[in-house]
Amino acid sequence: IYNQCMNSKLSKLVSKSPQGPGVYKFLDDGGRVLYVGKAKSLAKRIPTYFHPSESFHPRTRLLVSKVQDIEYIPTQTDVEALILEANMIKLHQPRYNVRLKDDKKYPYIKVTVQEDFPRVFPTRNLKKDGSIFFGPYTSVKVMKKALKAVTKIFPLRSCHEMPGQVCLEYHIKRCYGPCIGEISKEEYRKMVNDLCDFLAGKSAKVEKELEERMLKASKNEDFEEAARIRDQLAAVRETVRKQRVVFSDERDRDILALSLSESISSSCLALLQIRDGKLISRENYFLKGGADEEEVFRTFIGQYYKNAYFIPDEIIVPVKFRDCEDFELWFSERKGRRVEITLPQRGEKKRLLEMAKRNADLLLKEKRFKRGEKLIPDSVLELQRSLHLKSLPCWIEAFDVSNIQGSHAVGSVVVFVDGRPRKSQYRRFRIKTIQGIDDFGMMKEIVGRRFDRILKENQRVPDFVLIDGGRGHLNKAIEALEERGFNALPAYGLAKRMDELHLPDGRVVMLPKTSSSLRLLQHLRDEAHRFAITYHRKLRGKEAKISILDGIPGMGEVKRREIYKYFQTMKRLESASAEEIARVKGIGEKLARTILNTLHGED
Repeated sequence: IYNQCMNSKLSKLVSKSPQGPGVYKFLDDGGRVLYVGKAKSLAKRIPTYFHPSESFHPRTRLLVSKVQDIEYIPTQTDVEALILEANMIKLHQPRYNVRLKDDKKYPYIKVTVQEDFPRVFPTRNLKKDGSIFFGPYTSVKVMKKALKAVTKIFPLRSCHEMPGQVCLEYHIKRCYGPCIGEISKEEYRKMVNDLCDFLAGKSAKVEKELEERMLKASKNEDFEEAARIRDQLAAVRETVRKQRVVFSDERDRDILALSLSESISSSCLALLQIRDGKLISRENYFLKGGADEEEVFRTFIGQYYKNAYFIPDEIIVPVKFRDCEDFELWFSERKGRRVEITLPQRGEKKRLLEMAKRNADLLLKEKRFKRGEKLIPDSVLELQRSLHLKSLPCWIEAFDVSNIQGSHAVGSVVVFVDGRPRKSQYRRFRIKTIQGIDDFGMMKEIVGRRFDRILKENQRVPDFVLIDGGRGHLNKAIEALEERGFNALPAYGLAKRMDELHLPDGRVVMLPKTSSSLRLLQHLRDEAHRFAITYHRKLRGKEAKISILDGIPGMGEVKRREIYKYFQTMKRLESASAEEIARVKGIGEKLARTILNTLHGED
């Protein structure tokens, strides 16, 4: 594959690669950028792609097979190359680079600090106009919650253009009225700075500054200003009170952990933000591309912190990666003091890193399940362990009956596959062989009819059968199964009163209330009950509507059917005139007036 890739043009470009640091781009035959990389020495880095190596990831081999052209941009320093690489990846979004996996742009909070009286609002457009952006937020709900909190504490104006007169926001104390000079530019700017620090997680700094300004205003007998700052300070302290303290040294840290899935070429990165020793937020980013863990961390850190308003003192990662020292130098220059990228081996940092990893694993697992990959949920695995089942209960069917004193009796069966509803397999029944009040007999009928259909059409036999009910319901269901040769099929009954599980051998088991297996069985039972009672109500309502015409003299089955065929719905029939009803086949004017009087409750 490498001999095929190394045509004369590529050979010449590789041999002429500069000696110093820089950025290189691999292009395909259409001129599209496939990959952007950074190297301390382009002359040493680029040729490594075109020498056979069994250690190369399959993704890298596929990349090299498509390369038809190479471009490189030399730089003065490694840090310049690092910054340029991050910008080029953002610009071109190459297929073989790690990139945020989302069709839409992530939301940010924008502060228009370039204006005399700045505003704060959500945006997805990162237009470079001098504003400060906070984010990206992976959840719109979290972003709105943060925005609501800061605008309540720091009531900046929300109007696009200052109207020159106060609006409702001023009267409800959501704005200090800069449009009419109620607050000076200097005081407003201090509030904007506090808001930015607060969004960056520096609540301790904001709290200290607000307290100093409140005391100063009080000392100068500016009691109105002191009261305003007092309210801000109280709101900040209330927000901080809810944050969890994890470190006593009050350093700012970001903790990054990764869950990587090679099967779908995607990964989930969990980011824990710790400010002043407090855990303030958790963000989760889905990424695609990247051949290994080190490549994912390296590219994400470059992209995430490239335009970040705030860089922490320490970035904690589980692995060391290429150019780690260059990142530290780049971030230290921007922050104005040393920034470290560390790999903890023990202690609280290691514990938090493991917690972030568990979060990333769980979220990626859910993402893979939604994509249709064959994953067995923990609830299904736990159900097998709890009941000592011989095989995994991946296909579960749950049965329920619904009636009122034996009337309008119906049954339902719902199907869960791998712990999730499979609604296309839901079925419902009208009870045919049972008269009067006999729930046990009805259960036997619907289980028997369901498995008759399974045998007749050679359908999938369930791994597990759940009956909504206790011992009586379960025994009748087992009778129906054994009559059709399903003696070994696991069948259990889940009673409503105490959520006790009835076993075929007569025992009763109480699964722990917190167990995922019990929650799965409860979900099945409730879904079967919902499906059955919905059908029961539908039949009961339909019969109630039809029966209103039964007592009218001269109204037989044929005429009633013609009426419903003509009007389709009771609402249309009730709003019709006697003349319109008389147009129905077989209905004369006299009968039409009788129908109309009956519908409207007249003699």
